[in-house]
Amino acid sequence: MKLDINLKEESKIRMLEDEILELKQRLELAQAGSVKLSHSSDYKSFSELFGVVDSDFNLLSVNNESNHFIGKPQNKLKVQKCYSAFRDLNQPCDGCTISTDNTNKLVWYFLQPQLSNKNRPCNRSIITPANLIEPFELTLKETDLFYEQLFESTGDALLIIDCKGRILKFTKKLCEMLSYSEEEFSKLTIFDIDDPTNSLSFDERACQIKRDKGAIFETDLISKSGKLIPVESSSSPIRYHSKTVFFVTFRNIEERLNAQKELLESEIRFRTLVENANDLVMRFDREHRHVFVNSASQQVLGIPPQNFIGKTHQEMGFPDDLCLLWEEEMDKVFESGITDVIDFSIQAKGRDIDFEWQLIPEFDTEDEIPYLLAVARDVSKRTMSEKALEEALKTKDKFFSIIAHDLRNPFGSLRTLSEYLQNSEDLTKEEIQEFAEIIHASACQGYDLLENLLEWSRSQRGSIKWQPQEFDLVELIDSNIKLIQANIHKKQIHLNFQAETSQYVFADKYMIDTVIRNLLANAVKFTYMNGNIDVFLIEKEKHYCVSIKDDGKGISKNNQKKLFHLDNQYSSLGTAMETGTGLGLILCKEFIDINNGEIWVESEGGKGSCFSFTVPKK
Repeated sequence: MKLDINLKEESKIRMLEDEILELKQRLELAQAGSVKLSHSSDYKSFSELFGVVDSDFNLLSVNNESNHFIGKPQNKLKVQKCYSAFRDLNQPCDGCTISTDNTNKLVWYFLQPQLSNKNRPCNRSIITPANLIEPFELTLKETDLFYEQLFESTGDALLIIDCKGRILKFTKKLCEMLSYSEEEFSKLTIFDIDDPTNSLSFDERACQIKRDKGAIFETDLISKSGKLIPVESSSSPIRYHSKTVFFVTFRNIEERLNAQKELLESEIRFRTLVENANDLVMRFDREHRHVFVNSASQQVLGIPPQNFIGKTHQEMGFPDDLCLLWEEEMDKVFESGITDVIDFSIQAKGRDIDFEWQLIPEFDTEDEIPYLLAVARDVSKRTMSEKALEEALKTKDKFFSIIAHDLRNPFGSLRTLSEYLQNSEDLTKEEIQEFAEIIHASACQGYDLLENLLEWSRSQRGSIKWQPQEFDLVELIDSNIKLIQANIHKKQIHLNFQAETSQYVFADKYMIDTVIRNLLANAVKFTYMNGNIDVFLIEKEKHYCVSIKDDGKGISKNNQKKLFHLDNQYSSLGTAMETGTGLGLILCKEFIDINNGEIWVESEGGKGSCFSFTVPKK
């Protein structure tokens, strides 16, 4: 009976133990469920959530409360097996709930409060697959990981500081920018890396950030070596652990500032070049209004550059025909996008100015042409040179024609007479004398022509240098009269020149001598037999006037206009059929001009001519 009682008691004890074990297991499940519930409903209970492991028990992340439960810093926990980090074991914990069949490799682990014999919580970990965690819990932790990765992967360097300037969190990019290691940087404050000399102080910035809910500054960061790195800093206030801190981004703007500096220097060089250019530089919009004009407008047109801005040429009062031409040409370049060059003339500052106008299209990023650049260059001198060259070429052609024609006559005579003399054996003495006189006249004619040609060509090449000196003009005239005495005697011409005293002038003696010789020779050539030549020397205030007057053939008014110009060269036969080219008078005009004098003619057909020129006094 007693045995039965003992058996019954043992059976009851076993039943009670089984019930207690069952109740204990239910309590654990209930407590685990309560933890999940609390995670879903109360954010503070996340302090019990340690972090994330993968299906191979590798510890991926831990929360900030880990050292409170484990007694190990976070950096010692990462890159370990969870059972090694939390339990100092070499293999997974008994009864670990990680499922190797779970396709999701991420799992959550919790610190599970559990009763012990001494009625106190023990540090037992319960690891639960991620697919069994409430969706809300999973989303929160994935968001944490996302922002952690975002914080490190952003292109800018990031920093979180408190109101005292202490560094709470930073990215590796900021360490790399300033050449610090992460350990070195973690010991710094904002005052160690920020140079406030070029911007506001820390307190002033903090006030502005709080007031405006954010601010952007440009400042310099101090690297480990002491080098200043220019950055653009964007700061915003955020809540962190119930406190206001500052989230700061730093963007290195060194390249941008260098580019801006180079652009500014380039702009300064361009503006200096444009403003000091002799060419007129203008910029037009599509309405033909001036948007830029350089300072050359004052020098070239006599109009200040600011008077052009915002106005069209028509509003500036330029001639209508020119305004129409300019606008038509600008519209063509606006439409075609091809640079064009046009020529035009305009009267400005009392003279006609020839311009070469170059229109250059300015393209924007959309390949549109909002503006035209116009460069107007004064080409008046070039135009004059081109005209002079054109005239010179015409003159050269005519000159060679004249020389060839006038040389043909004397050399033709010489050739004919020499052949006749060579082939004739029965010439009388009188015939020989006649032929000799013709040959001599032809030779003299050719010689005079070649002498004038030589003198003229030397003057054209600049071989004859102006060498002014003081000399007696009376003596020079007398010497030239003696040279032509034979021709005067031959035509029985009466030449009158009376000068009682010497008259001194200041000029090139060689050139004036050539002028007097040519004018006297022409007077003899165009004076009839037994005619008269008078030479006058008249004193004026600043010069002497020499006049050589004959009573010979004279020159019509129409032919007088052709004298002294090679392109309108004029010559006629003398009274004894003497020939000439008119080159002598052209040479006289050039020599008188060089000596700052004037030369002119007064004549009438059949009544003789009077050639006069002036020579400066000493």
